Amino acid sequence: MITLEDLRHALPLDTLLYLVDEEGAGVLTPEGEARAQAALREAWGEVESYLAQRYALPLPALPEVLRAKALDIAVYRLALRRGIRPGTADEVLLQRYRDATSFLKDVALGKASLPLPPASAPAQPKGGAKVRGTRVFSRESLEDF
Repeated sequence: MITLEDLRHALPLDTLLYLVDEEGAGVLTPEGEARAQAALREAWGEVESYLAQRYALPLPALPEVLRAKALDIAVYRLALRRGIRPGTADEVLLQRYRDATSFLKDVALGKASLPLPPASAPAQPKGGAKVRGTRVFSRESLEDF
């Protein structure tokens, strides 16, 4: 899971405040922290929805590439609260969100992989038929029909 500390390291303080300081306090208030935490949870939930297609969750480690993509999603979700304005730097946030979800789709489809320790093998697909025992119908048993 990504944390508020990850978000603080990823963004300049003035950008973070622009995204979460709806009260205009000029500092990171408990309300602003709550908004940021909610966006982080939502972003991580979106990330896990893609990863669950291919990996057993929770992951044993958080690869940096995944942390970066999750933060891009969280920042986009925070920006949505203010509105994405065409022709501004907001479009960069939208493109980073699209890039992140595109990467996650590739991971889910097996076109991209996460750099995880060897103990974390991809999850086996759920469902499907399993064959056990001897065959009841075979060419030999049906020869007379």
